[in-house]
Amino acid sequence: MKLLRILGILFLFLLLSAGCGPAAPEQGGYTVTDVRGKTVHLPRPPRKILTDSLHLDETLLTLVPADHLAGACYLDRESGISFIAEETRSVEPVLREVTPETVAGTKPDLFLASTWSDPGLIQKVEELGIPVVVCRGPVTLEEIRENVRLMARALDRETVGEKVLARMDDQLERTEKTLAALKEPEPVGMLVSLMSRYGGGGSLYDDLCRRAHVGNGLSRSGLQNGQPLTREAILQADPDFFLISLPYGEEKADYEKFQQQFFADPALQGLKGYDRRVALPDRYVYDASPMAVYGIQALANGAYGRPLFPLDREPLLKGY
Repeated sequence: MKLLRILGILFLFLLLSAGCGPAAPEQGGYTVTDVRGKTVHLPRPPRKILTDSLHLDETLLTLVPADHLAGACYLDRESGISFIAEETRSVEPVLREVTPETVAGTKPDLFLASTWSDPGLIQKVEELGIPVVVCRGPVTLEEIRENVRLMARALDRETVGEKVLARMDDQLERTEKTLAALKEPEPVGMLVSLMSRYGGGGSLYDDLCRRAHVGNGLSRSGLQNGQPLTREAILQADPDFFLISLPYGEEKADYEKFQQQFFADPALQGLKGYDRRVALPDRYVYDASPMAVYGIQALANGAYGRPLFPLDREPLLKGY
C-alpha cells in the first residue's frame, strides 16, 4: 500500500508539472536570430516579403525573384540609384512611405528592416503579428555580406546565399588583381554631395574607396561619417579630383544648384583638382547591397581616368 501511495503522489506531481511548466515549443518551421539578437520564428519559407528600403530590396533580389516582393520601394525603379529598376518594373504596390498600415496592407509573410529603420515602425509591425528580421545598415562591405547570410537564413536559402557571396568574391578578387598591378600613386578624391555629412571615416563609401585604391579626401582630412564637410577639410585634403554623384529624377534641380554654389567658392579655385570633376550615378556612390562591387569599379575608373573595368553590363549577383 505504501508503494502504491508513493507512486500515486509521484504521478500527481508529474501531472501538475506538465500543466504548470513552460509551453511546448511550436512545432514545424525554423528560427533565425537577427542583428538585435532576437530569435524570430518562421513557420515556413516566406513567399511574400516586404522591406523598407532600396538596399534591402536589392539584396533580397539576389536571393529570390521579384515575384517574392510584397511591394516595392519607390526608389527601386530609379535607374540612377537602383540596380533593380527593370526587375521591379511590374511589382505592385509601390510604397513611397512605409508605415504599419502600408505594411499590413501588403500582407507579407516577412518584413525585413535594418538598423537604419525607425524602431517604432519595427515594434508596430511586430505587434501586428508579422515576423520582422532586422539586418544591418551596412557601413562596410563585410556587413553587406552579413546581410546576405542573414537574409538567406531567414528565407531558408542558405545555399543560394553562399552563391551570392561567391559571385561577390569573384568580382572583388578580379578588381583587386587589376588595381594591385597599377604603378601610379593613389588619386585622392573629394565627394561633393547634398548629403554633406556622409562619406567620412566609418562610412561604407570610405570602405569602397579603400577597396578601389582611391584616397578618400573626407577621411584623410580627419572627418568621420556624420561630421559636416567644411572648407578647411577640403583645403587640407587638396584632392586630385572632385567626385560628383549624378542625381536621379526629382533631385536634379537641387543637385545642380548645390554644385554651382559649391564650386563658386573662391577658396577652392586654386586647388590642383578643381577642374577635374568625376561624375558618377548615385548607384555607384551610395549602394549598400552586393552590387556595391560595381561601385568600387566605377570609383576606380573615374579616379584613374580610364576604363579599368567594363561597366556596360551590371547583372544582379544572383545565387539562383
